[in-house]
Amino acid sequence: MVRAAVFALLGILVSACATDQHYWAPPLDAVRIQESRSANCVDNEILLAGRDALAVVEQTRRDPDNAIEKIFAEMTVSAVIGEIAYCDSMEGEEEEKIQAALSDFGALSYNAAYLRPRFSSLTTFPSVYLLSKPSSHRIIVYFPGVDAAAGPADLLQSLKAGAAEDQPVAGQPYIPRGHDGFREGIANLINDGFFLPAKSLAELEEECSQSAKSDRAPDRKTVSLAGFICTYDVADPTRSDPIELVVAGHSLGAGVAQSALGAFNGMTWIREPAGGWAVAAPERNWPFRVRAAYLYSPPLALYPRDEGCNRVSGGAVNPIDVYTVHGLTDLTYSIIKEGDPVPNLWRPGGPSINCVEGNHFGKMVSIPRGEEPDIAARTPVTIKWDNPFPHRLQSYRKALANALRRTQDDRPGAKDEKISEPMGGY
Repeated sequence: MVRAAVFALLGILVSACATDQHYWAPPLDAVRIQESRSANCVDNEILLAGRDALAVVEQTRRDPDNAIEKIFAEMTVSAVIGEIAYCDSMEGEEEEKIQAALSDFGALSYNAAYLRPRFSSLTTFPSVYLLSKPSSHRIIVYFPGVDAAAGPADLLQSLKAGAAEDQPVAGQPYIPRGHDGFREGIANLINDGFFLPAKSLAELEEECSQSAKSDRAPDRKTVSLAGFICTYDVADPTRSDPIELVVAGHSLGAGVAQSALGAFNGMTWIREPAGGWAVAAPERNWPFRVRAAYLYSPPLALYPRDEGCNRVSGGAVNPIDVYTVHGLTDLTYSIIKEGDPVPNLWRPGGPSINCVEGNHFGKMVSIPRGEEPDIAARTPVTIKWDNPFPHRLQSYRKALANALRRTQDDRPGAKDEKISEPMGGY
């Protein structure tokens, strides 16, 4: 109670200084792509790793025999995106770093936008990047970890680790029971209009059509999924299925990503006839569908125990059960390195301020210590690593890139195969 009051008071004192931050990258063209072959935020070696992995994704897209290779390639791509999102290697003001990151995404042939909703200096949270390619029918949503540009805001959100009570509102996006700070981040996105206004493919098509007829520049004041799709022609006009979302994040960002999956998938709260609450599946025409979630060094974000340390039951209150019933667990990969302390935070028996069950959800990708990649096609996937900084996203990306090369080398006929530049939409 005291801790909550302190956070509330600080939020009131500094709220007057808060302003939303939105940045859009200009539309891509052939000239700009050619001019963006060098990196601003990261080493060119990292861009090359991203391009190589993108080429593998496109090459294996229609080949079911290369499922493991494709997964490693997609993980490598999202890890490269994460390294760019941090933009740690560049000096300068916050806006310069964000624009440099957007430029690097352009060097990978992505259109990109950045958002950090600000309701107070304690709720400048969360940072998120949207990336896509024209007519790809897919958006990559990436949540960075602690953002140095946000000052103490991200760290303060991490400290709000107490289990928050469910606060259902009929028809509102489902935010699973769990880490209070991560839940607040998703509420910030909802309140900032991130998931609105289009709630169906028909509404989305109408919104984009009206934008085109108006012959006006797109509204850059708010970054929403619908606005991003209209601005960059993400939707493939030959397809009628929902637009795919690939959601990823590292550390704190992985915690936010877990908490956002239900909202991205269109799940909402409904009142049951008996008076209780339940979680509804997305409407038939909901325009988005989570296709995969890649969580690097994920903290425990979903809490299936109540404040009395008792396991909660029922489809509306047990978040892991809810995600499993709605198919999100099978789409999620929790990628954890041996020695990384973040995935072990808030476990029972440790310095915890809540009651958390010590299990991560989704498919486990374990990276123990070692010298050479050691890949097992069955669950759990295993990759060995030899890097003294187990929490850094760079070491995750290197381990995954090594595993990708190993799977390519082990595939029959791989040595005679030429990898071309990526032409598809991933």
